[in-house]
Amino acid sequence: MPETLPQPMGSLPERRVGVSSTPAIAEDANALLRAWDLTRRLSPRGTVRVMKRDAYGRLDENSYPSTHMVGPGAPSTPWCMNLADEAGLFWVLCFDFDGKDKHGVDPELMELARDESDALSTVLGELSIAHVVCQSSGTGGRHVWVALNAGVPADEIAALGRAARANYRTLDHGMLHNARTGAARPPLSPHRDGSRSSVLRGRLDSLLAPSTDAEMVAELARVLDKRKPAPRALETAPSGPVDARHHAHRTLSASGTAHMATIGGGSNPSWTGFMCLLAAAHAGWQLADVQHAAKVAPGMEHYRSKNTGRGTRRARSAAEAAERLGRQWEKAQQYAAIQRPLPPTGKAPADLTELDGIVGAVEAVLGSFYTAPGRWGSTESAQSQRSVLAALAYLSLQTGKRIVAASIRDLALMTGLGRTTAADALVALTEQDLIERVSSSDGGNAAEWRMTPEFSTTSGTVRSQPLHNPRPPADLFNTRADQVATLENLLADQRHDLFTRAGLGHLAGKVYALLRQIPALTVESAARLLGVSTKHTITVLSRLRRHRLIIRHPEGWARSKRDLRHYAAKLIGVAGILVDRANRYQKEREVWAWWLAEVNQMNSTPRRRIRRPHVSSRTLQFVDDLPGERQWPRYPRAADGRADHKEARYWAVNGMLDPGSLWYSSAA
Repeated sequence: MPETLPQPMGSLPERRVGVSSTPAIAEDANALLRAWDLTRRLSPRGTVRVMKRDAYGRLDENSYPSTHMVGPGAPSTPWCMNLADEAGLFWVLCFDFDGKDKHGVDPELMELARDESDALSTVLGELSIAHVVCQSSGTGGRHVWVALNAGVPADEIAALGRAARANYRTLDHGMLHNARTGAARPPLSPHRDGSRSSVLRGRLDSLLAPSTDAEMVAELARVLDKRKPAPRALETAPSGPVDARHHAHRTLSASGTAHMATIGGGSNPSWTGFMCLLAAAHAGWQLADVQHAAKVAPGMEHYRSKNTGRGTRRARSAAEAAERLGRQWEKAQQYAAIQRPLPPTGKAPADLTELDGIVGAVEAVLGSFYTAPGRWGSTESAQSQRSVLAALAYLSLQTGKRIVAASIRDLALMTGLGRTTAADALVALTEQDLIERVSSSDGGNAAEWRMTPEFSTTSGTVRSQPLHNPRPPADLFNTRADQVATLENLLADQRHDLFTRAGLGHLAGKVYALLRQIPALTVESAARLLGVSTKHTITVLSRLRRHRLIIRHPEGWARSKRDLRHYAAKLIGVAGILVDRANRYQKEREVWAWWLAEVNQMNSTPRRRIRRPHVSSRTLQFVDDLPGERQWPRYPRAADGRADHKEARYWAVNGMLDPGSLWYSSAA
């Protein structure tokens, strides 16, 4: 590979495109020649990959099986250009933001892709890295191009790709990890649907005379690593300046308040808008609260307007805004339920060896779900065990600790299971030596659990140190972020009212979650991945099909384009069952805390006992919160003097224990 890119004969006319302009697509031969001329100047190799027409002359498949020499003659079909040379050095970078799913273009994902490509373009501009933003085709995807003035090794570009992926979830970073076959359609080149890659921002001259060197690439990776979302996304710093004058109408966390006040939604309005909803869900807001905030909060600009793709935003219609807000709010509530058991964030670990072991253990857990599903058995209880193990892995990954405290009710709410099912799953996992109970529950403290050495021991461990050093911190944290996202998606997809025992069952949720990772499943492949019989799989698929949650696909079954879980739950009468279950568990915890306080009172010396009114006494002081420990009323007693737990639960369920109620004051 020469030290500089080849410069064939001929020149490319200067092309300047403003932020808000969209270049007209030339339909004559000159457009093809100009696109090919640019490719000849940019290509690090002497060949490009081209599409091949089928027997009917069509280009139905998005593949490039043939090659074409880089020379005067342009290919007759669309082509893609390798980003690295034969030696594995990258000369061109392409960040591909795609808003498609297995059904094709998803308008919501496409808008997120536009926001994220704009955010990356802003970062590149801050670092003075010359780049070109293209609309890759008529569907609206984005390519961000950067040319390098010298070849950069593949491992450095792979690290950059992981850092970029940690920031932008719609980024397809596969081409940045494959120096041998990583390729993309260059600017101006034709698409198989008849459109062309068109320049939205930047100058093509910056690609022909590159000024970006390896040090700038390394600096970009460092900046992206620094700005990537925290493992708990809600704790990430705002993506733009904050309006200090804005105050939410209800209480929020400090990070949620900052996201709500982010001017214009910051550099990534889609992400900021969802962070606002997630903060509101954690704070116990209702749909009416977020509807009010969406009208006035600067950070919720995403729900008032949409990205046009030309550097401007256009107001949404009332119906579109309401539909999007409702759909995203339901999603935020699911994620909040999964994240609620997490303890407060502690300090980052100084020794990354333990975190590296946890990441390796979670990788083994995820691998066991799909590469060896038969080990889990072929029953519904086996699927429950997988879900509980995934929840424990998620807690361990988020806290950075091998030993995590998790109550049965918390695990049940995270997975959508009942508390008795979750308890049975913990017992079964312990008997199989997959997890270990480090300590039992004590008073108000949950039991502590740890994944057994089969999952949690780093490979090559000897004495107190591993044979192999842990992976670099940047790669370690990026891998951890990917695993967190995978587990959150897995738990959120299967955690729904519809997939409770009263609905379609937990296994139906497993199938629905699996279809996020795999575009389509046949009956046989679904049975193999779930480890259940074909007959059982057919029953589950038929239930999902009856409620239009899956549709026919050329390769089996796929998710329907619209998420109809909420409508199906309402139809069969299970809507709200998880919320009711969470409220019931909270009351059970409250009664337990009340009883522990009563036991402590009975075991105290008479002089240290405080006077307490009965729960039904009318208080004269109404204070929601006072400093110091919470004071409880007298525990109900039966006629024989024994504790009446049934009556205690009655008072708790009816809100009589709530501080500030007419019958009880925490100041009593």
